[in-house]
Amino acid sequence: MTKKLIILTLTVIAVLLPLYTPAQTNKPAGRTGAEILAIRNLDQRFRALDEFLQTQTNPDTLNKYTEDQCRIAKRLNNGQFLVRAFMNRGYAHQKLYNYTEAVSAYEQALEYAMKESDRRSIANCYNEMAINLSRTSDYNRASECFNNALHVYVELNDTAKITDVYRNMGRQCLNYHLYKTAKSYFDNAFRLDSLSKNQAALALDFYQAGKSDYYQFLDLDSINLLYSGIRNMQTAININKNKEDKRTLQGCYEQMMLMYVSAFTTGEPQLQKISRDSSRHYYNLTNAIRMELSPSSEHTVLEITNANFLTMDGKLNEAMRILYALETKFKEQPKQYARYRAFLYRSMIWTLCESGNYKDAVKYSELFKAEEERTYNREFAVKAIKASADAEYSEIIRKQENMERQEEAKQNEQIQRQQMLTAFFILSIVLATILVIIIWKSLKRKRRNNEILAEQKAEIMQKNDELQAQNQKIESQRDEIMAQRDEIEAQKTQLSEANSRITASIRYAQRIQAASVPSDDMMKKIFGECLVYWKPLNIVSGDFYWATQAGRYKLLTAADCTGHGVPGAFMSMLGVSTLNDIAAQKDIEGTDITAASILEELRSKIIAALRQSGPQRETQDGIDMAFCIIDTQQMQIQYAGANRPLWLVRDGKLIEYKPDKMPVGCHPKQDVPFSNNNTPIQKGDIIYMASDGIADQFGGSGNKSKYGAQNLRQLLETIATKPFDEQYAIIDQTMNEWRRHPDGTLEAQIDDQILVGVRI
Repeated sequence: MTKKLIILTLTVIAVLLPLYTPAQTNKPAGRTGAEILAIRNLDQRFRALDEFLQTQTNPDTLNKYTEDQCRIAKRLNNGQFLVRAFMNRGYAHQKLYNYTEAVSAYEQALEYAMKESDRRSIANCYNEMAINLSRTSDYNRASECFNNALHVYVELNDTAKITDVYRNMGRQCLNYHLYKTAKSYFDNAFRLDSLSKNQAALALDFYQAGKSDYYQFLDLDSINLLYSGIRNMQTAININKNKEDKRTLQGCYEQMMLMYVSAFTTGEPQLQKISRDSSRHYYNLTNAIRMELSPSSEHTVLEITNANFLTMDGKLNEAMRILYALETKFKEQPKQYARYRAFLYRSMIWTLCESGNYKDAVKYSELFKAEEERTYNREFAVKAIKASADAEYSEIIRKQENMERQEEAKQNEQIQRQQMLTAFFILSIVLATILVIIIWKSLKRKRRNNEILAEQKAEIMQKNDELQAQNQKIESQRDEIMAQRDEIEAQKTQLSEANSRITASIRYAQRIQAASVPSDDMMKKIFGECLVYWKPLNIVSGDFYWATQAGRYKLLTAADCTGHGVPGAFMSMLGVSTLNDIAAQKDIEGTDITAASILEELRSKIIAALRQSGPQRETQDGIDMAFCIIDTQQMQIQYAGANRPLWLVRDGKLIEYKPDKMPVGCHPKQDVPFSNNNTPIQKGDIIYMASDGIADQFGGSGNKSKYGAQNLRQLLETIATKPFDEQYAIIDQTMNEWRRHPDGTLEAQIDDQILVGVRI
């Protein structure tokens, strides 16, 4: 506390000291509002009151003294004073959430600014009017005001204000879900801030880009958009690493906290642990800045997020108590908490669904929908949430009805069995009675056959007992067979569900792996024309490709990891992430980095990551790869290879550059450096790199021969002049024809396949 008091005192001295001059006798520093109103000179009273208002944050104080300031300005009939007074008045109404009154005050300020021909004040009035009109959902007028402000700021050549308007217009487009339009405004602001090298503004640009991605994720439920939002927000935090703009930094931390909470709600197992920890981490950072900037003010987002943490931990009743209490407070002060209602309802829907209370979840989905239509008009997200809750609720009802029907069918089956047994016993009794009567009559008629009939009766009884015993044995065997059948069916169901879960996990892993390698747009941005022929063997691949650009250098590799499927994919993800780390840590353009040195550093990191201490104690997992650095300015290419060559096609002739016979990983030659090849290149040259998957593929003929590296080189030499789209189709058709059996079926693919080509 003492340290904070010293810092606060020094800050106040630093702010007030420049304001002091020996000639000042009526300085406003340290005066109360009442003391300032007692100043007799109206001009001095207005100026002192204006400086006093700049230090105030309490809405009621602002409201009271801005009203006094407006009266003084009118008495002085000073146009500049009137502009200033009504702008302060608008700000006071804005702090009180009276956005309509705020617009009215800024309109009066605008009227006086136009009379004074004060262009900057005119632009400022339009900008503030637009912000408050957006909060009243009058987006059409807000757009007009933003455009008017923009024209004046352009006229004044005020870059900072121009970028501020672009960001405001982008935020308004987000409210309409016009993401492309919003992106164009944010891009305009980003370009201007890049030219001015305003780090604080650049941090704000990346913050808005991340927020836009997050809003799109809420609409489209695309995990890639969520990842993009997190990356943009992290960039904003890195730019603001000195923590000079603490308000923006607090907003970044808060958005990161909300995005990781949303990542947890996706239900992806691999995301939940990191999402839980990361959301709590950014919760603590947000709260720390809040306590530093405004310790006495409440933070509604943190209160709702705290309830979300309880939901994550399964403490659903405690979470709902907090959310219901916040709902009551929101109803008591609707204007103050209007912008938080949608966030509150979304959290309540999630917690109610987690607790199985789908009826209330549907109810709050309707409230959420109404709120979104009033503010963001995010009807798609509302329908998705409501549909999800309705579907889950309907599914539970359906399961309960099925259980009741099954129980009823079971009871009917038992009744039928009892009826059959009863009928059997009655029939047996009737038959026995008839038999007794017949015997009795027979005995009466034929006394001489008494002994014979007695023997026959005994024989019949014995056979009846044997039949009953056999019947019981058959029934016992039948019951045993039925039990075994039920057990087999249960095991079959379990195996099917397990297989579905495993396949779904691998499918999701495929999405993650696809997201880790460069996208088609990124490859085209770096190389222009390019070819990526990527055919995993088992959904996910041990082969991968990687590319990046550092200044004039373009880095490219095609790699083949040990194994394929999930093990190979793990190795490929390790390779991609390690190459990203190396590229991020190295100033490639500013140093003498070579392709060989990158392979050597990659090898050391792979060995360290896999804890390979020696060839006799560890598996020799590694990566075969061709790696090159293309310098289009000097028209040179550096190549280093680990068991994989580089092919260059020039004027219809293929040139092969041999690799070193060792992998990137643990190997007897792991201390031997890789060779670095420097080769001049020409415009129109085509570079190919590939794994051994295509060359090692068996054909569909009876001899089971491999396609072979020689055939692959001849194929590339033949098709090199064609467009890459056509090359891809030819390679794919060639491999299918090679694998085809006489009966039309295809020989099984034996390995992952990757082939990358770029045209200089």
